[in-house]
Amino acid sequence: MKNIPHLGKSLVVLILVLFISSCSKNDDANPKTDDEIGNTDDDPTTLPNIVALAESVDMLSTLMDAIELADADLVQTLSADGQLTIFAPTNDAFNALLDQLEGFEKLEDFDEEEEKALLAEILKYHVISGTVALSSDLSDGKVLETLQTESLKVNVDGSVFITDKTDDLSEVVSADNNASNGVVHIVDKVLVPQAALDILFPKPSIVEIVVETEQLSLLEEAVLKVGLDEDLNAEGPFTLFAPTDKAIEELFELLGDSFTSFDDFDNFLELQILKQILLYHVVSGNITSNELSPGTVPTLLENENIEVIASNDTFVIGDASDIDANLEEIDKEASNGVVHIIDKILIPQEVQDFLDALNPDDPNTGIPTIKELLEDSDELTFLKEALELTGLLDTLGEEGPYTVFAPTGETINFLFGLLGESFTKLEDFDLDFEIDLLRQVLSYHVVPGVFTANDLVIGDLNTLLNDDTIAVGYVNNAFFLQDALGLNVSFRVTDIPAGNGVIHTINRVMVPQSVIDTIVSRTESTITRILDRLDPEHKELAIAACLLVHESFEDILNTEFTFFLPTNQAFLDLFDQLDGIDSLADFDTEEELKLLGTILTYHYIEGTKAKSTQLTNGQELITYQGEKLNINTNGGIQLIDQTGEPSNVTSPDIEVLSGVIHIVDKVLLPKQALNKLDM
Repeated sequence: MKNIPHLGKSLVVLILVLFISSCSKNDDANPKTDDEIGNTDDDPTTLPNIVALAESVDMLSTLMDAIELADADLVQTLSADGQLTIFAPTNDAFNALLDQLEGFEKLEDFDEEEEKALLAEILKYHVISGTVALSSDLSDGKVLETLQTESLKVNVDGSVFITDKTDDLSEVVSADNNASNGVVHIVDKVLVPQAALDILFPKPSIVEIVVETEQLSLLEEAVLKVGLDEDLNAEGPFTLFAPTDKAIEELFELLGDSFTSFDDFDNFLELQILKQILLYHVVSGNITSNELSPGTVPTLLENENIEVIASNDTFVIGDASDIDANLEEIDKEASNGVVHIIDKILIPQEVQDFLDALNPDDPNTGIPTIKELLEDSDELTFLKEALELTGLLDTLGEEGPYTVFAPTGETINFLFGLLGESFTKLEDFDLDFEIDLLRQVLSYHVVPGVFTANDLVIGDLNTLLNDDTIAVGYVNNAFFLQDALGLNVSFRVTDIPAGNGVIHTINRVMVPQSVIDTIVSRTESTITRILDRLDPEHKELAIAACLLVHESFEDILNTEFTFFLPTNQAFLDLFDQLDGIDSLADFDTEEELKLLGTILTYHYIEGTKAKSTQLTNGQELITYQGEKLNINTNGGIQLIDQTGEPSNVTSPDIEVLSGVIHIVDKVLLPKQALNKLDM
């Protein structure tokens, strides 16, 4: 017997070939019309029967060959008097199937009895007995019971389509071809019943999925150790929440140094505990991810339930411990149920009580500290190195407890952008001031106490950074954090347990107010030094544009404004491009000082307070200097000046009195300045 490939379109194709390949004479590019078939006469006494009609149509020759090859009784059924509806696949439909099958190049390759029986099942799936369903009867959503006993569904969307158990659509390309004993609708795909799918592409059992999945190798060992493989190979259906190898290794740590592998479970009590834990991961029924809903669910461990908990746009699984399990991979379909892979061992109450009894004074004994988790994490390598540089890593190895909101590696680019182009890697923090600034940022991500995802409430969280707090908000059924920039921060992974607290990974570095104040203050120092050298004609405009944070200048603020404030590094980068200008002191002529005034007023928009949410792609802003700035919002907010080079907004929406400041990483240059600078 031939090897039948597994799954997907190959299955569909095989089934289609089996059904239609007996029709292979030649296919027309376009289906015949009723007139071409010659069956427009509605008098049943003058019409051919379905077999005779199909034999007269070249594009159905493979179908007829398939019927004769698979089931002679079906030929009789389709020839006899009655009321039948046939969905007849074209030769092309069969050829498409054969092209995708290995070992089946023509219908004659289906020469085993079981292959012929399978072909007969497929062919009967195209026959509706007891009714003549014309195209006008094929309404959207209608269900048709076939001679094979499984159903087809009608889908009307411009054309008429038939949906089989593969969920792929077969289009009716020629409808209402009348016969003396029914009607034939020609379709462009072989229809496949579930019975054929199951025979050709049998799903693995739950145990087979566990065996075949690399990250479940320890679960396989555990199942075999306690003899649970026979239970999980039963008919079911079951839903298995399968912990990864990493999760099971954490179980060993919970149990202490005496347990480093399943070989250490060598007495009746230990094996009983292991079996209880495994049964606690199994639920009766086939519960896919779409069918999960908040609430308790009984497990195969008697009188023990797990809890399905809504978390953002997914679910987590709660047990008797304080830490929930995250769904890492969902809906691995099995012949007797479904498998969802999770990142934590689920602990039933009875076992949790046992673990607590082992460590009455410290239930977290054996669980790595936050420091140890960070040292072992590839995803949080940068955070670990930054904490080490600032001396905070050892703090997170102490008793605590602490809650750490951990930004993952790539998110650190946000901090680099905020500090300027001179910061591209951790080694760039080489001055005491810079390291202290980094220490402030990191301290802002650590909260005293343990706050799991379930403990979060709307309000403020105190951090290790003195009076700087993190705001907790809630929208669209999910919690988020908000830092001093007023930007929302989303959770990636919640409730990573540690011996001295818990870690949540987040999608962005958070910035405290104290760091913002420091950055703004240092930026202002550059502007202040420039202003001190400006002539009186430009000084008032530059003050209004640049020094809006100083109370001594509040009387200037009679109108709203928007100011794009360059960083210190941005000015230094500009000086590098200018011949003879290495510092502010080199702007020592009246013409050069006026030039600075021109540049500064090009950063100032009078009469409007444009927050980042009001800046749109392609927008033009008229500056106080008179020339335009263009806005680009593809992948962030950028300003395009007269050089054509983008300047990134690294810190938006700093509200100052009646205006708003956006910090940018490049000095903006108008055409007037470029002409004078000969750039």
